[in-house]
Amino acid sequence: MSTAAGVVPATALSEMAPVSPEVPPSLAAFTGEVPPLLLKVVTAAVDPLEIAASLETCGLSNAVVKDRFGHQDVFGLAQELYGSARFRGAPAKDPGTKRPGGIADLGRGVVFATPTLMFAGGAIALRSWLSWWTVPLALICGWAFGQFVSYSGFSRQASGEGSGATVVWALLVALVSCTCLGLAGDVIMGGRYSGALFAAAACAFMTAAAELVVHSEERLIGVMLVPGAIGSLIFITHEPFRMPTIVAVALAGISVGGTVVAALRRLPRRWWRLPVVKRADLPTALRYFAHGVCCGLFVALFMVLEPAKVRPDSWPAAAAYPMILSLGVMEWQLRSLRAGARAVLLGSYTVSDFAVAARRKLARAALCYLVALVVLTSVVQALAYARGVAVPVPLLLAGICLAIAFFLALVVSSFGRVELVLLGWTAGLAAFGTWALLTKVVHTGWVFPSTNTAFCIAALISAVILALSARRTVVNPFCHA
Repeated sequence: MSTAAGVVPATALSEMAPVSPEVPPSLAAFTGEVPPLLLKVVTAAVDPLEIAASLETCGLSNAVVKDRFGHQDVFGLAQELYGSARFRGAPAKDPGTKRPGGIADLGRGVVFATPTLMFAGGAIALRSWLSWWTVPLALICGWAFGQFVSYSGFSRQASGEGSGATVVWALLVALVSCTCLGLAGDVIMGGRYSGALFAAAACAFMTAAAELVVHSEERLIGVMLVPGAIGSLIFITHEPFRMPTIVAVALAGISVGGTVVAALRRLPRRWWRLPVVKRADLPTALRYFAHGVCCGLFVALFMVLEPAKVRPDSWPAAAAYPMILSLGVMEWQLRSLRAGARAVLLGSYTVSDFAVAARRKLARAALCYLVALVVLTSVVQALAYARGVAVPVPLLLAGICLAIAFFLALVVSSFGRVELVLLGWTAGLAAFGTWALLTKVVHTGWVFPSTNTAFCIAALISAVILALSARRTVVNPFCHA
């Protein structure tokens, strides 16, 4: 590598003592705008082209370079930085990292599925205190703010910034908005204030859990969920004993409070300052927020359509359990698809060869998830039937279509194409909304499908559009970096 001091042999690079990175003079006036990652690349680069690629990645185009730094293009600035920056050896990374898409991802999915069990137990325990719209409201608000916090956190990580006060302000806004909507629901549709408190607590948990996911702390979420999950499981099944209602609610409250405290432990000193949201990130953040609203709305509609319990000991939400229990397989197949697509990208000689192989990987992942979903649906429905619940066939099909749509939406959003995900969700919701409107305004002599059938058609429309979007997105080589 050539530096200002001359040529350094490759064998001597490992023996060089690391020095404190110095900001090159060309960038000294713009350190507030340049991500720290770029400075690391400049001081550790072995070729000017590495610096040029990083400059363009950070948004320093030829026009910006010419206007601010006086060079004709990024290559001229890269050459100057390469010659003026002192070398600092970057630590080598272990190339033998574990391939994603293994048994560990099943555990991640279990962590994501456990909150649903916990809040199901809480909702059953507080049945006389909650209105029918309480849990749907919690899902919609929690999912929306959780998506917003996740995108904001990952975006700040990518630019080398800290999480800042995003999580505390997101929690405050989520709590206030969810509480206000809950109180408005009490006034308009009837209910008690306890429903608003339940929805706010669930929303706060989902928002805080999203912050922990950003920092890859799923294990910590799992630890926090242990009291609430065990208490809810015992309370629902009455095994090995009947748990008092107050104990089940208290255990769920411990899990919620512990998760919120764990998320807030990274707060900066001046946490009351409003977080700075870049204008370029705001439209995408709002798209992810809308994506969360659509996800919560679909699941909320699915839960509202669930038939009522037939006997006191029967299972509530029997149609939703297969989708919840399959979250582990969903996470497993998603990460297997991403890892397999990267491997195919490295081994393909042409773009067309990669496109064919990537579509095969997508079809294989979707088929594996569908098989697991059908098996889980058969097992759960057999157990539910023994407990006195017979779920309508259209609703079962709707659950399968909705679960497949969620898997495909997760695939597309993991590639950053959230606008295509919104297209799929809005198409399905528009179809169901159109059916609901027609049933109100058209004469009763017309023949319309039932509510369950209409929702099944809406979920199928979303799944088809998301399947086409996933097929289009997975063949883009730039999405697998």
